[in-house]
Amino acid sequence: MFLQPLISLTALVVVTFTANAQAQKNWRDRAEYDLYTEILKPDTTLDARLQNLEIWKIGYPQSEYADVRLKIYLVTYQQMNNHRGAFDTAGEILKGQPNDLGSLTEIVDHGLQLVAEQPNASLSAENKGNLDTIQKTSRYILENLDMIYAADKKPQRVSNQKWLSDKAKMQDTARTVLNRAAALATQN
Repeated sequence: MFLQPLISLTALVVVTFTANAQAQKNWRDRAEYDLYTEILKPDTTLDARLQNLEIWKIGYPQSEYADVRLKIYLVTYQQMNNHRGAFDTAGEILKGQPNDLGSLTEIVDHGLQLVAEQPNASLSAENKGNLDTIQKTSRYILENLDMIYAADKKPQRVSNQKWLSDKAKMQDTARTVLNRAAALATQN
C-alpha cells in the first residue's frame, strides 16, 4: 500500500539532493533534520506527513531546503488526490524552478481535467484563474520543450526512448489543453 508513495517520494528526494549537491545546503539545526527524516519514514501516513510538513514550514520558514519541502508537499498532495493543493504547490515551485517537470505535468494534467471536452462548460471564478495559469504553463512548455526535455535533464533510470515518448506526450497534452482552453474561453 505504501510502496508506490515511498518510491515516488524517495526518487524525488534522491533527484533533489543530487541536483542540490553543489549548493551546499545546511540544516538550521538537528531538529529540522529530524523532522525531515520523520517525513520520509516509509510507514508515515500521508496525513502525518502533511502535518509534519506544516510543522517544518512554520518552524523553519527560511529553510535552505524550502524547495525540497515544496516538492514533498507536491508529491503528498498528489498521493492524497488533493488536486487543489497539488495545483497550487506546482505553481509555487514553478516560480523558482520554471522547468520543474513534475510541476509542469501537474499543471497541464489539471488542465485536461478542468477543460474537458464539454461544449457548454462554464467555469467558476477560481477555475477561470486556474485556466490562466494552465494556459501560460502550456505555452511555456511548447516554447521551451527542448530545454525542459534536454538530454542532461533525463533521469538515469529513464530510457532514451521513454524520455522522447514523454516529451511527445507532454507536447500533445499542452497543445490539447491550449486548444480546449481557447474554445472554452470563447464561451465564458
